[in-house]
Amino acid sequence: MFRSAVLLGAFAITAPAAAADSVVLGRGVSNAFLSNQPCADPSLCMDANYVWVLDADRTVVGPAAVGRVRAIASQHTDATSEFVKSVELFVLRPIQDPSLQESSGAKYYLVSVSAKDSRGRDCLNVKPADVGLRLDTSEVMVDPSSGSFCFEASVLAANNRWRGP
Repeated sequence: MFRSAVLLGAFAITAPAAAADSVVLGRGVSNAFLSNQPCADPSLCMDANYVWVLDADRTVVGPAAVGRVRAIASQHTDATSEFVKSVELFVLRPIQDPSLQESSGAKYYLVSVSAKDSRGRDCLNVKPADVGLRLDTSEVMVDPSSGSFCFEASVLAANNRWRGP
């Protein structure tokens, strides 16, 4: 849990929220270095861009994003193959810049990811409501060690709270 919580915090993207985010269920496939980015204080920021490849099976909320997807994430270091393959929940934000889409081959920024923790919960580094997940406040717990917003992974399906395919 600690390792995934640390990595979850590494994926926050500060891109403008001009278009709606998509929350998708699927599987991580790979994570590869794309480019360095400037950073005034390396101890406080993510200093590299990585391209994640994922197989999106179902859109939980937001515009449909299914199939093989490429997304850019700001990270401090590579994600291990084991972690990438354990990720099942992704928050994607469309890239508005056509030249960035073309140069990276990615259509999205990766805002947050979640691999189920040891308790069967998904944990995001963004508030679920901020990305369109309609969960009751009693279903969301803030993990004290990471600050992540955690909820039972089964609650998305059990309460049928998504729109999309």
